[in-house]
Amino acid sequence: MAISRAKKEAIYNTYLEVLRRTQGMVVTEYRGMSMKDLTVIRKALRAVDGSYTVVKNTIFKIALRETGFAAPDDLFSGPVAVALAHSDVAKVAKTMLGIKDQPLLVLKGAVMGQAVFKAEQLEALSTMPTLEEARATLIGTLQSPATSFLALISTPAQNLAQVLKAYSDKLGGTGDAA
Repeated sequence: MAISRAKKEAIYNTYLEVLRRTQGMVVTEYRGMSMKDLTVIRKALRAVDGSYTVVKNTIFKIALRETGFAAPDDLFSGPVAVALAHSDVAKVAKTMLGIKDQPLLVLKGAVMGQAVFKAEQLEALSTMPTLEEARATLIGTLQSPATSFLALISTPAQNLAQVLKAYSDKLGGTGDAA
């Protein structure tokens, strides 16, 4: 059944709106899955700020390119549904890898910006640190040399202060007795 041009434009605009709020996605094949199966996946993804939707491949690939995502033809062929990550792609990938009770679910790969991950690379993607973890690591790395430098330059000053205090105490003690 053909879709009217107006309906295609509405679908395209919906895709654009969703993709502008998306950090990345896991691409799946859902052939033969029931609505109950799809609901189980959607529920699991909601818990990690994700969503799961069946897409129209041609329209979705156009929307992907428009929003700056890669649109590999090999991932977007056949019956495709995408697990969209609204905040953390690693958590969505980990969730999709953890869904074991859906034998018909086939993980095809992932897209994050212009980076494309094949199915066998999803495990590595799922172990990536979150943005907050990466920032904390970077800040810790940047602060470590500064802390070491401050300790290094303050140590001689502390030693000098201790020597001057000892000398002052010695002179003060000698001057009082004289």
